[in-house]
Amino acid sequence: MLVTTAEGTTVDGDVLTAALATVEHPEWIAAASNRLLVPTQVDASTSDRSILVAGRMVGVDLTDGGPRVDRVVARQGRSLLPEDDGAGVVALDYHFAKYYDLPATGTLRLSGGREVSYVGQALSPPYFMITSGQASLLAEAGYAVMWASLQTAQQFAGKPNQVNEAGLRVAPGVDPAAVKSEVDVALARAMPDAALTVGLLEDERPYRVLFDDIDGDQRLYSIFALLVMVGAAFAAFNLTGRIVEAQRREIGIGMSLGVPSRRLAVRPLLVGFQIALGGVVLGILVGLLVGSFMGKAIESFFPLPVWQTPFEFGIFLGGAALGLVLTFVATLWPVWRAVRVTPLEAIQTGPRATRGGGLAPLLQRVPLPGNSLVQMPLRNVLRAPRRTVLTALGIAAAVATLIGVIGMVDSFVATVDRGEAELLRTSPDRLTVDLTDFALADGPELTAIGQVPGVGAAEPLLRVGGSLGEPGSTRFDVLLYLVDLDSPIWAPSAVEGDLGVARREPAVIISRKAAADLGVGPGDDVVLRYPVREGLSGYRFEERPVPVAAVHPNPYRFVVYLDRSQAALFNLEGVVNAAEVVPAAGTSPDELKRALFAQPGVASVQPVSDVITTIRDTIAKFLDVLNVVRFAVLLLALLIAFNSSSISSDERAREHATMFAYGVPPRAVLAMAIVESAVIGVVATVLGILAGLGLLNWMVNVMLPTTLPDLEVTAAVQTSTYVTAAVLGIVAVALAPVLTLRRLRRMDIPSTLRVVE
Repeated sequence: MLVTTAEGTTVDGDVLTAALATVEHPEWIAAASNRLLVPTQVDASTSDRSILVAGRMVGVDLTDGGPRVDRVVARQGRSLLPEDDGAGVVALDYHFAKYYDLPATGTLRLSGGREVSYVGQALSPPYFMITSGQASLLAEAGYAVMWASLQTAQQFAGKPNQVNEAGLRVAPGVDPAAVKSEVDVALARAMPDAALTVGLLEDERPYRVLFDDIDGDQRLYSIFALLVMVGAAFAAFNLTGRIVEAQRREIGIGMSLGVPSRRLAVRPLLVGFQIALGGVVLGILVGLLVGSFMGKAIESFFPLPVWQTPFEFGIFLGGAALGLVLTFVATLWPVWRAVRVTPLEAIQTGPRATRGGGLAPLLQRVPLPGNSLVQMPLRNVLRAPRRTVLTALGIAAAVATLIGVIGMVDSFVATVDRGEAELLRTSPDRLTVDLTDFALADGPELTAIGQVPGVGAAEPLLRVGGSLGEPGSTRFDVLLYLVDLDSPIWAPSAVEGDLGVARREPAVIISRKAAADLGVGPGDDVVLRYPVREGLSGYRFEERPVPVAAVHPNPYRFVVYLDRSQAALFNLEGVVNAAEVVPAAGTSPDELKRALFAQPGVASVQPVSDVITTIRDTIAKFLDVLNVVRFAVLLLALLIAFNSSSISSDERAREHATMFAYGVPPRAVLAMAIVESAVIGVVATVLGILAGLGLLNWMVNVMLPTTLPDLEVTAAVQTSTYVTAAVLGIVAVALAPVLTLRRLRRMDIPSTLRVVE
């Protein structure tokens, strides 16, 4: 459980501790630990690389072997010790250090030019997934977290005895919701003027993403596994059907001799069982190999303190049983068909055994270009509709998996592009400068920033935390940006509504995701919970209905804008805590970032474009995980296509021998097989793309809103993904018959043409 103050505010740590002790059931709280979070800029540059990023110092209580809640565990070097209290040393976040390959210990330069030594690289539960100030996930590339003693953080921020967060650990067996209710009452009674929020563990973003993501990922992987299993079942059906067809003479002879059909069915069924068993054993081995690669990729993606990867006997046994049953059941249908014909029909082979031509007669009245050899691939596709359909469905399952997996990445990229277009619409080189505390808009801090060499223009910004909702509905936390809507530097755009409403009265500009979740639009009212200043340093929360002035296109639900002229709503007229800065002509954002680094009163400086870059880096890392799935589905499609080509080559051996006898070269026969496979590949690719788009829309519209409720993701598939699907479903499948070329060249034509009745 977490107690937090309003954005940019602090409270007295002793008063907060005393207030928590007044709950009705103090024994329900097993431990409490105060913290102070201080924004800062971090310079971790090495001799060959410049590393200057925004960051956060987290001051934790080290007394009595603390912190007692959310411990800090070292991955390299050492963690913080009681003797580090006030010593000015920190522990650096392992994610950040790993990303930049930093040594286990070293020195960092922070805002104002101050240097600190880090004694190790560590992890702590609230930061298992790094979230930057702009709330982008996996932001370790551009956001450095450090842990220090509470006294060190207070000295660094110049706020003795102040805290802005407290972690609570609930006693075993106690309902956290009941504890939250008592804490709310106790804080309201003891600290009525403090803007405090009490949140449960499941409300914390890293926890929610990690644990909700488990269920979402499991559903996703289950769907992919099912698609792969279905594709394999279709391939097995083709193979066992071919085996049974090859034994039809033996089955016919057995029936002629009076052998019961059930006994004749035993042998091909046992063959099918052997194929299923062999496939299951091979599948388990491949599964272990793929699981090993996938595990390493995911572990690199989410560096947690402990990873346990035991052999999942239940899952593997369940998958093995399912694979065995599906493949064996696929054998039953061709065996049942084989033992139901008359002995005479079963014994017949060659041309006299062929009845009809499948769907090929449909083409008799369709004028096709070219001679018989040119027309043969399409006729062959229709001559064996069952095998064509099964092959196409198997390959389609692989293509659908590919579209679903890569389409998810494309959807995130499209979402990032949409956010980038909004954030960088004007002044793409601008930087956001966070101040160490609230300041006057015309005060020395902003004046000094405007006078830094390289600053072309500076505009004050006020940013506070709050929440948004409807009466009686579930509300969600938001970040309220008070900006100048007439700013020449940057202002939000509106896809619905009128920004002018927000200039005239307290009205909010919300995202499309927020509008959709709340079921509101321009002109409707929403309930805004926001901090109001009391005196010089006190804050309390108030709630009031405010109209929605407009809807902005930023995909983040938590981003809410108001005009800066409405600061009176918060009792913060003329007060700011950040600034938007534009570099002067000839000055790059990186140069200005470093120039502002040592400026007094500046906590952090971050180019707006860095947020987008961080998200793109995250997506690039995620592709490493998806490449394992991509390789698996490619291999599956190739095996299915080769299986079908091999079966087709065996069934048409006499046709091929006849063509060879008339002088048709092997390359022409191979070309016909390639065209036939390509036709099947085209059908399979179209089916797979349609199924994959359905799967992608389900994941984006059903699964992601639960896992990432703050992000508006729209299903999108890039042209490159369609090209990849075409390469997999058409090109790779079309080239599969090339593997049969050696068999065609070594064919014994007289033996193949010989027919004995």
